[in-house]
Amino acid sequence: MTDIYRLYRMNALTGSIIDYEDFEAFSDDQAIETALPQAGGRRIELWCGSRKVLAISGSGAPGELSFGAPAA
Repeated sequence: MTDIYRLYRMNALTGSIIDYEDFEAFSDDQAIETALPQAGGRRIELWCGSRKVLAISGSGAPGELSFGAPAA
């Protein structure tokens, strides 16, 4: 069974949302593999429902790499 994930692309300095994309994945690992190549110079956040899975700062922003709690 797949879950719906939402990838937010954000301004690396202000944190404002530029756009977002919904996609399906079988696991957090698969969703992260899909999201990572899209980071580029932007901050990205990956969510599954109300659970933050991943946050990565874009270039020029304060450093951040965080992972949420794994899905139960």
